[in-house]
Amino acid sequence: MSRYIAIAAFLSVFAVAPSSAQAMSAADVERCQMMAATLTPKKAEMEKLIVRRDALAEEIDLMGADWEDDEALRVASSGHADAADQSKARYDEAKSALMQLERGLQASSRQFNRDVADYNRSCATD
Repeated sequence: MSRYIAIAAFLSVFAVAPSSAQAMSAADVERCQMMAATLTPKKAEMEKLIVRRDALAEEIDLMGADWEDDEALRVASSGHADAADQSKARYDEAKSALMQLERGLQASSRQFNRDVADYNRSCATD
């Protein structure tokens, strides 16, 4: 009995879902074209952010190596200690900028994925 109820429920989903064979109205086509037109610039912007993030990550890696070198000489003199403090501050500031850029990229990625899903749900055809 429960198997028949499950099958009936399964079939009712397809009965309620709009058929992809139904023709889209002119307004739907225009809306979909507008949605599609926004996806390419959004993707390009995300790719720019990825390039910036990767370049900044490489710079930070070098800054970290510089700081470690300066830190190794910290005990040599107060000048070396000041240099180590300054390189550590630059390194920490750059890491903070990277984290902020990464959070922005993550937010953009989530929104882009939602936009693509919305487009696919309402505009993609079989």
